Amino acid sequence: MSNRSKQNASKGPDKGAFPLDHFHECDNEAKQYNQCIQKHENMPKRCRKYQVDYLQCRMNNGLMEKEDLSKLGLGPETSWESEEQEKQFLFDKINRMKTKAMEEVQKKTEQSKQQE
Repeated sequence: MSNRSKQNASKGPDKGAFPLDHFHECDNEAKQYNQCIQKHENMPKRCRKYQVDYLQCRMNNGLMEKEDLSKLGLGPETSWESEEQEKQFLFDKINRMKTKAMEEVQKKTEQSKQQE
């Protein structure tokens, strides 16, 4: 009897598991997302709001483990309203990385000069 009670204990799905929505709790969110995807010719970036709504619904209904959306790739740094905003974000990020790399090179150059 105790083995059965252990097997029936309810727990959230494992990370990476994606249980089916047997009770259609998130059908509305899925439908809105699919309509958006069709409207925007399969460009999911333009449907970010519906992705978030769908995932929130799944988390709220125990169909997936509750997770910070940024860990799912849906944080503020990826919530662009247009491709132009994404390009600007990436351009700025590249420039920050380039500046940091140049600072590191300069620092190492100065250290090697001091050691001479």
